Amino acid sequence: MSAPRKAVVLAAGLGMRLRPLTQGCPKPLMPVWGVPLLERALRLLEGWGVEEVAVNLHWQAERVRAFLAGRQGGAAVRESYEPEILGTGGALRPLRGFLGEEPFWVLNADIAAVVEAGPLLRAFEAGGGFGAAWLEPKKGPRTVEADRCGRITCYRSPTPGVAGTYTFCGLQLLSPEVYGFLPEGPFSTLVQAYERALEAGRCVRGVAVPGSFWDDAGTLDAYLRIHGDAKRGARAGGPAGTLYEARFDRLGPQEAGFFCVGEGAAVDASAAGRDSVVTGPAAVEAGAVLDGSVVTGGRVGGVLEGVACVAAGEVADEALPAALAVLGWAPGEVAAAWLGARGSERTFWRLYRGSERAIYIRYGLGRPENARYAGHAALLAGAGVPVPAVLADLPEARALVLEDWGDDSLQRRMEAGRGRAAQGLYRPVVEALARLHGAGTRAARAAGVVLEPAFDAALYAWERRLFEEQMLEARYGVGRLPPGVVRELEDVAGRLLQAPPVLVHRDFQSSNILFRGEAFALIDFQGMRLGAAAYDLASLVYDPYVTLSASLRNRLIAHYGACPTAQPDGAGLVHVAAVQRLVQALGAFGRLTALGQPGFVRHVLPALGLLLEAADAGGYDAVGGLAEELIAREQRRAGV
Repeated sequence: MSAPRKAVVLAAGLGMRLRPLTQGCPKPLMPVWGVPLLERALRLLEGWGVEEVAVNLHWQAERVRAFLAGRQGGAAVRESYEPEILGTGGALRPLRGFLGEEPFWVLNADIAAVVEAGPLLRAFEAGGGFGAAWLEPKKGPRTVEADRCGRITCYRSPTPGVAGTYTFCGLQLLSPEVYGFLPEGPFSTLVQAYERALEAGRCVRGVAVPGSFWDDAGTLDAYLRIHGDAKRGARAGGPAGTLYEARFDRLGPQEAGFFCVGEGAAVDASAAGRDSVVTGPAAVEAGAVLDGSVVTGGRVGGVLEGVACVAAGEVADEALPAALAVLGWAPGEVAAAWLGARGSERTFWRLYRGSERAIYIRYGLGRPENARYAGHAALLAGAGVPVPAVLADLPEARALVLEDWGDDSLQRRMEAGRGRAAQGLYRPVVEALARLHGAGTRAARAAGVVLEPAFDAALYAWERRLFEEQMLEARYGVGRLPPGVVRELEDVAGRLLQAPPVLVHRDFQSSNILFRGEAFALIDFQGMRLGAAAYDLASLVYDPYVTLSASLRNRLIAHYGACPTAQPDGAGLVHVAAVQRLVQALGAFGRLTALGQPGFVRHVLPALGLLLEAADAGGYDAVGGLAEELIAREQRRAGV
């Protein structure tokens, strides 16, 4: 068959997985070795003889439109703007007249592709002229199934990744016949059309093209991986090597790793980079070190590891300019890295002005405690408890800027093999906890500060229900708590309620203690309330995130008891409090896992083991028996 003359390039996506990089730059315009992905897609099609291309637009449409207006290429390019995204199938509807009655290409604009057209043209003819799709047999999700003749038989494999499954690469050659299989309605996908065609006896031929290269630039890791694969391909003579542009590589073609510095970027000669990308108009200061990072705007310095930065002006946050004004930082010189959202109605950004850094927080009032952070920080600091300084407080905008203590938490230090030095790390933290319970409590009472409701029978019962619903019922299908366990947990709550109430952090665990050299600061204390001191101490020494030996745990408990401001019941009730705290933590792990944060699953088995230890130490046989049963269930789930 003759080479198709027309093509559709799909460039309307939101680029959610690649944010924040796509906050200001649509994913199709993200450069790979200095050349935007969309430009590479258009060059690929032009190399196959395509004369006319339609590009659909939605997210950051004006930027894509400006790019298309300024490019020089062999094909005539037209735009197809979508006020609302129409999907890969719906995008074809407005282009029916443009495409005519001949076969046409459809290509995703957010992939890195090196492939020849010939195998797809031959597969198209062999399959009866309905459709051909490029398939990848090794990388990606591999959710497509094909038979020995290449006929695609399933697009949503129930066993992805097994032999005979492939990844759809986002390149297809289609007959106009596909229009007859598009679902009704403005939004549809090509997969829906393919499935309907399969039911009618028409199938798409899939082809894994030898000597080709494909990857999806959908995430930060994938975006950087493409750069690395291209450089390695250039050195080894592989297909990906055609993507490599040595003039942008600060490390040179023969050095391991890469440091891609695009046009318009200002990177000091003394800055070092490894497996990182800097694009204009970003600036990198002298002595900076980038590792696995991408910077597309603002000015950065110091050490950046696994960071994606954009210009602060690209962040779609109406309160950020006012926060920067309080800091005295000009938006044009500030870079911002997205740190994520939390279930507590808070979103976090790390701000860079060269080597200066700060944490920017936006919060909702669905949890009133969020608005109390600044006041609590001042209270604790005045009581001698180490906490980050509040650099800007904008309560009307529900925004905060905090001193940045980095990411070197107590948990991270212990995971990095600092176990031998654990006592030296933990002892000053225990002393700070005693100050929180002593001086912090006196300061809170003197100031009449508003706190979260104190620990009471209802709150302890809620923690039990969370455990019952999210772990016993949802995860294990066990049903309700056995009566004996209920009686013992009610005894736990009763004993804790008899303790003199003090100011309690509530989440005093290793992940909420940040180190900077030998100094440290406590974070995430906005939920402080009055309760038993032992609850905090148990949170620290029975922490599922970090495994402490029983002997070290006992030494730390004793050290707390020896502190001048320690609460007498804090050490005495610690094993009892640990039962309650671990029940709460397990319930939280179950809820967070159900909300799409699977990383918490790895803490479930350690938490159950600690619950068994605490129950044994406290004499709670029914709780211990339940913990043993759940440990066995969790081990079976994990294949242990």
